[in-house]
Amino acid sequence: MVLRLLDSISVEYPQFVKSGKVVNADEYAEQIEFSAQVADAVRNFPPRPEKDALVASAANLATLIVDKGDSAKVSQGARNLQRGLIKAFRIQIAPVRAPDLGNAAALYQSICAACHGAAGDGNGPQAAALEPRPTNFRDHARQFERSLYGLYNTITFGVEGTSMQAFASLRAEERWALAFFVSQFVSTEDERNQGGQLWERPGMRTLFPGLSDLVGATPAETLRVGTSAYQVFAYLRAHPAMIPSQDSTAPLSIATAKIRESLERYRQGNREAALQAAISAYLEGYALAEAGLDRVDHSLRNRIEQDMMAYRSLLRNTAAVDVVEHRALALTKSIEEAATLSSRGELSAAGAFTAAFIIIAREGLQAILVLAAVAAFLIKSGRRQGLKHLHAGWVVALLLGVATWIASSTLVEISGAQREFTEGLTALLFAVVLLCAGYRLHGRSHASRWHSSIRGQASDSLSQATLCGIALVSFLAVFGEAFETVPFMQGLWMLSDRVWRGGLVAGVASAGAALAIIAWLVCRYSARLPWWLLFSLSSLYLAVLAVIFAGKGVAALQAAGQLPTDPLPISGMPALGIYPSVQGLALQSLLVVVIVASFLYGRVDDRPRSS
Repeated sequence: MVLRLLDSISVEYPQFVKSGKVVNADEYAEQIEFSAQVADAVRNFPPRPEKDALVASAANLATLIVDKGDSAKVSQGARNLQRGLIKAFRIQIAPVRAPDLGNAAALYQSICAACHGAAGDGNGPQAAALEPRPTNFRDHARQFERSLYGLYNTITFGVEGTSMQAFASLRAEERWALAFFVSQFVSTEDERNQGGQLWERPGMRTLFPGLSDLVGATPAETLRVGTSAYQVFAYLRAHPAMIPSQDSTAPLSIATAKIRESLERYRQGNREAALQAAISAYLEGYALAEAGLDRVDHSLRNRIEQDMMAYRSLLRNTAAVDVVEHRALALTKSIEEAATLSSRGELSAAGAFTAAFIIIAREGLQAILVLAAVAAFLIKSGRRQGLKHLHAGWVVALLLGVATWIASSTLVEISGAQREFTEGLTALLFAVVLLCAGYRLHGRSHASRWHSSIRGQASDSLSQATLCGIALVSFLAVFGEAFETVPFMQGLWMLSDRVWRGGLVAGVASAGAALAIIAWLVCRYSARLPWWLLFSLSSLYLAVLAVIFAGKGVAALQAAGQLPTDPLPISGMPALGIYPSVQGLALQSLLVVVIVASFLYGRVDDRPRSS
């Protein structure tokens, strides 16, 4: 109601007050009434960080109207207040996607032309009998102050005291199509053509990055920016599909909606529901868009991830409502910024190929190096019978990873929390297994223990427990990486246009081929290294991986809401398993101490002893 009143003030006031003189006393009195209603309503709105400024703006607007202030100042003041309310209360003013204007002309002729005229000039067959007369959509003075959002509201709710009835029975898509159609009467075909040519020039698309920017603007405002801006504006009103729409099922749209839901739950006093919505905002939304956003703006991607962690921490610690509101509003603004950047940087075939190649190669390389270390150990110690268990482990893990991707996409819905919980437990278990394997290899790097092992065990067969351990290391090395890769690939698949998904598939295939070559080279040449150097390097690598996976495991469980989070004001390094939380860094620090202590203990224990 308030937004509609402000829209009416911005359009009508200049018609009834000119140069400080009242042209129509009754209409002027109505403007005073409207502004008083707005000021009173804004005072009673729920708390927001911006509320004091909004209350002051509403009061100033009411005073300006009472004083018969400048028409331009009143219109702009009403428009600014309207925008402030939309921003503060996160009101969705744009359609989810650009309306189809294919049937808009026919719809206008069947519903509107009888009153407004076939040419939109307000001279339809029934116009003469109506008082007040229907709106002339070609009247620049009035229509240059009308936004698409205002036109849509008028079509939806009608205008009280006039023959303009409400058309809420029409589908929202039809009402938006009518709003876009009638908005074109105020511009010329030449202006729209000029705008179409300008739209293709570099930098022009930043004028209207999203539908909300187009829907909330008025012709007068864009003309004040410049003739080119107005011409582009006129073109987009006739061709709204040229602006990428915010699909409500897109990951970043889901993230924004969940953050808003979380904030509303928190205002209602339901902290647990608010926390679960915040967790879903990350796992079901933002996490699926990270890969694409990382390609466009790496620093923004990290900042949003840290802000989401800080937001969840506020909810867990029962922070004050105004503090949570401030953080939530800042967070949604950052996500919307990310959505705008992502829409401008849609994946091309080359982009899809590169992103998929990097993700698969990065995750697969870690697994290959682990498998190579274990394989070299088996070959060096003369226990090749364990190789079949090694291969069985990674083959099963790879097949299960592919099955997980297919199942989560088509068969069953694997929630983000379930995915992160599984990934977290797998990572922590893998960290323990890596520590044990690394300690064992480190022990073999010392001469006395190696020769003792060779003398006593060279001809022995591996025990069943050892074979199972080899298979487990192999399985976890690949399954952990495969499971972590699934959400990234899902996100890329969703961000890629169908035309470019061939590039995505090609990237996966190419990365797989490259990894196979690397695996062959590593296995071939690592076995030629001196036994002490091979085992020393392998044990060091496994120890480093154990620390990395420990950090990733804690972060995943925190994301799933299974562990508390105390964020730190530092930048994380996810590739190294370093996340800005007290819990993750504390566990990693403890592991580093244990690893260093075991290394020093091994050195002391290996020194010759006097008889």
